[in-house]
Amino acid sequence: MATRLSRDYGAVRRFGMPHVIAAVIALTAGIGFLGYEFARDRHAHIATAKAWDIRGAPCPEVSAAAWQARRLKAPKVFDYDGTLLGRWSGDASCSDVKDKGGKGFGTDKVCQFTNPTVLTVVSPAGSFYYEPGVSQPATLSLHKDIPRCVLASKFTRESE
Repeated sequence: MATRLSRDYGAVRRFGMPHVIAAVIALTAGIGFLGYEFARDRHAHIATAKAWDIRGAPCPEVSAAAWQARRLKAPKVFDYDGTLLGRWSGDASCSDVKDKGGKGFGTDKVCQFTNPTVLTVVSPAGSFYYEPGVSQPATLSLHKDIPRCVLASKFTRESE
């Protein structure tokens, strides 16, 4: 005589309605918190982008051959997140700034110089050379490792 296996209809379910409600509440609270943090940080990012948006005439760019021929040097070199920045003299102040005016998700690197005389940039995109000149402040911004240099800066030794 063969026995038939009977089904157990009295088994307890693993997840009931209280579990589902708790998961929905936790998920909603998490999304609300992240949204609040994003909105709060966005205002700070926009303010930082406005403060570090320096406009001016482009710096004179020097080719690598002319740099070598004129024996220009930038002895004050520092590493800024994998990018080597060099200058002859002066001070530097750098900041990470969100792209697209503070509204983007990418980050640009921006450095202001008081009196660099010459600037070098060695990034994954290549080597770049600039000659702002003596007593000329400059600002260097790197978007996706491509530098842009302008002859202006808000940074001074007094604002340090």
